[in-house]
Amino acid sequence: MPSRRRILSALAPAALALLVLAGCGGDDEPTSASVETTTVTRTVTAPATTSTDSAPTTPSPPPDPDAPLSLQTAEQVLDGRGYAPLSERDWRPDQPLKVLLGVARSADPRAEQAFFFVGDAFIGTDTKDPSASIEVTAQDDDSVTLSYALYRPADAIDSPSGGTAEVTYAWNGTRLVPQDPIPSAASDAPLSRR
Repeated sequence: MPSRRRILSALAPAALALLVLAGCGGDDEPTSASVETTTVTRTVTAPATTSTDSAPTTPSPPPDPDAPLSLQTAEQVLDGRGYAPLSERDWRPDQPLKVLLGVARSADPRAEQAFFFVGDAFIGTDTKDPSASIEVTAQDDDSVTLSYALYRPADAIDSPSGGTAEVTYAWNGTRLVPQDPIPSAASDAPLSRR
């Protein structure tokens, strides 16, 4: 019969996964938790290494805001996630914080996300779930303001009647932080970004 310690150690990863999933509810209440947090991924690939040691890994260093990133490389990040660039007009290669809006290739109805980069590193998207319509309304070296079209429950996808909501995302040196409430993505919410 297995020992109690062995049973508990076998169940610990599953319990942790359930706790993490339990904390990932819907986004009925817009909060900064709606932002997709992504481990910083460098777009430059290094040779793969293998290790048989189980030593703890050190966290990735913060991205170098001065590292160059081409539009073509950023577009490859979107492509790898199933998105196509919506427009190149918002791309500012000279700024440390860069944004590129993308539209999902398989989306029906329309699904858009904002992809953020610092230096040459992809740092994440504006939200976990896509939105129906996003525009960049302002940007500078360390912040980007997005405007989300707002829908009432009966609105058609091409006819939002709820106005817009602006959310500024700021890079604090280690992560992207929304400065305003992010509208809900729930289509039955009084006003949503769908």
